[in-house]
Amino acid sequence: MSDSNAQAALPGDELTGSLTLFPPTPGDKLASSLPTPDFHRKRLIFNRLQLPGQVHVYSTECSAGERLRARLLIPVLPTGGSVAPGFALVAQSLPYSADVQRLPIDLPAGFSAVVAPPPTELIAPVKDLFTGVSYYPGPSIDTRTLVSGRCYLVVWSPHNHMGKYVLQVGHRQPWRWSYWMQAPRYWWQIRGWFGQSRAAAYAIGAGALATGFVAWRLARRRSRRS
Repeated sequence: MSDSNAQAALPGDELTGSLTLFPPTPGDKLASSLPTPDFHRKRLIFNRLQLPGQVHVYSTECSAGERLRARLLIPVLPTGGSVAPGFALVAQSLPYSADVQRLPIDLPAGFSAVVAPPPTELIAPVKDLFTGVSYYPGPSIDTRTLVSGRCYLVVWSPHNHMGKYVLQVGHRQPWRWSYWMQAPRYWWQIRGWFGQSRAAAYAIGAGALATGFVAWRLARRRSRRS
């Protein structure tokens, strides 16, 4: 089924295991879109609408029959500054197309879109169990491509609001070992983007250094006795 859904329940562990992407400012047209990695592995895209009326367009190569899933997450920032934008998935000959007139860009012939307007209200925020940051869950889109080609993710604010936003794309969990190898970097990047304290990282690092030093001293004493 291809549709755009209002805010639904979002378990905290749904966010853990997503790869992260902090891209530069994308172009505002399909032709100037920012190429991004595949849309099938779960990934969190962190970005910011910096100007009134700004449009962000991301793109990736899709295969026929590939599932396209995206969900809006509104970050809960300590000092404010988030935005709840509208977003849309655009591709050639989607099996379902709706609200195309809401798009801030014109579509070439043969392209269709599923549009998720900004949420009208925000329900209780959900905390990410790994990073400790929180998000208001927004609407989601889940559809499939019918033909191979370039697929696009369009983000904009119909009310010309500015601020930070997060989109989760994909539906497959990344390989666990590769994710956890990079998990400390993800933690550091996300906490910094949210403006949250990273003091825990310093405490953990100091603890690791202290433990390593004690282990080294014990090893030296044992070697001297032998």
